[in-house]
Amino acid sequence: MVGSTSINSARKHARLNGPGASPISKPQRTVHHMSEVKEKEFELFFKTKDQKQALWSKFEETYPNGMKKTSFMTRLANCTHIKYREDLGGLCLTCNDYGFEAFQNLMAIARNTFHDKKILNNIINRIEKLRMHMKRNFERELVINKDGTLSHDECINHCLLYAFGECDQYHISRCINCDEFFEFFNFLYLHISFEQKNLLDQTKEHLKYFLSHQARKTFLNAQFKLSLAQLDEDGALLITDYKMCVLPKSARETKEQFFGKRGWTLHTILIFTQKENEICLDVNAYDHWSTDTKQDAWFTASCFETVFESMKKKPKWIRIISDNGPHYHNSELMSIIAHWYDWYQIYVRSWLFLEPGEAKTTIDSHHASITHAIKRYIRIGYDIKEGQDIVEAGKNIAGTHFANIEPNRIEHETNDDTGKKKPKVKTIPGISKYFYWEWPIDAPLEGYIQARPLPHIGSWTQFSPAMISKLLDNAHASIEWYL
Repeated sequence: MVGSTSINSARKHARLNGPGASPISKPQRTVHHMSEVKEKEFELFFKTKDQKQALWSKFEETYPNGMKKTSFMTRLANCTHIKYREDLGGLCLTCNDYGFEAFQNLMAIARNTFHDKKILNNIINRIEKLRMHMKRNFERELVINKDGTLSHDECINHCLLYAFGECDQYHISRCINCDEFFEFFNFLYLHISFEQKNLLDQTKEHLKYFLSHQARKTFLNAQFKLSLAQLDEDGALLITDYKMCVLPKSARETKEQFFGKRGWTLHTILIFTQKENEICLDVNAYDHWSTDTKQDAWFTASCFETVFESMKKKPKWIRIISDNGPHYHNSELMSIIAHWYDWYQIYVRSWLFLEPGEAKTTIDSHHASITHAIKRYIRIGYDIKEGQDIVEAGKNIAGTHFANIEPNRIEHETNDDTGKKKPKVKTIPGISKYFYWEWPIDAPLEGYIQARPLPHIGSWTQFSPAMISKLLDNAHASIEWYL
């Protein structure tokens, strides 16, 4: 008697080789390891961020006898020591590197250590609960006063004053969910192999940094509501950000034609003002597009100047909120702002820098509206070939004003009269530690710049006009470049 398995095997053999024929011999597949020289060529080349196809074309020209395209694209997608920022889906780099990838490492350690399915499921469940607490529940436990200040919390895990080094009182309780972080790592230390302990230590440090990032982010983002509550008829709140690049698009182009294009910079300033005799707020967006994709202090200051000169009702004072990118958080721009009151008669009360990649206020919604308008513009048959097409695509967005800025870099870098180059601005000592800046206009601090690590946290560091002038090679000439 012939079984069903034998019958199915005979049918499969007949379909593949023919009835009664001998099996076809399969070709042997030989796999060659990539040489160390070719791996080094890949690492040395990858120093620029561009579209994948453009990167491959440059690599092929540089190393014609190097690795092939499939190997190049595979390493580009899977490499861990090289960061190719393709699309993080809204994650900032800190959340991705220290939040997302750290938990992926914990999952991998658990699967390599625990082989019993029941125990492994229990460990993975603990990791998921820890992830949920650190990303969501921890923020909800933090208490911030309505005026943006902090108060002592009896629980040491939730006391932001203690986290920022400002609390001198006793703490009588601990959070069970927060302590699970330390207990879980102590548990893993007892069960993992010696080879995995280095990765576990690194993962623990990454998650501790991510936890501090969450605490700072929650505190800084709470200052946005406070700034809105402090608005009056004479003031304005400005939120500014760059939409990194708007690329040329067509309703009829193929994907291959899209790679490697150079687009336009789009800089946005959202202005919140209070309407006269009303509680409601008035919101206007000023978008400046340019073919100049160099984002520096001069371009940023030019955008602000354009907004100040075009506003129908110029505010008497402003507060500014942005991320801490180098195009904002730099010594040159901080020195320029010290003169805005003399130039525009606008008092800059403060500039607050949020955590890296966390300027997720209403300006992101505005950028999403522009992206949707561009997609609709393409869908109905138009093309984005020139910067003016961006204006046409977004002209129906309420409260939005578009303008073109084309900085003359040649005149900016050299003086036509003397032929001298623009004076360089030295770095303000410790600028990276200060996330909150003010420019007083009243005596005795008139003309000073003062900064502190966080709003209401830490002591003020004051920079006198004489000290600021020392940062410039030629103080008088440097200021004239922006007049």
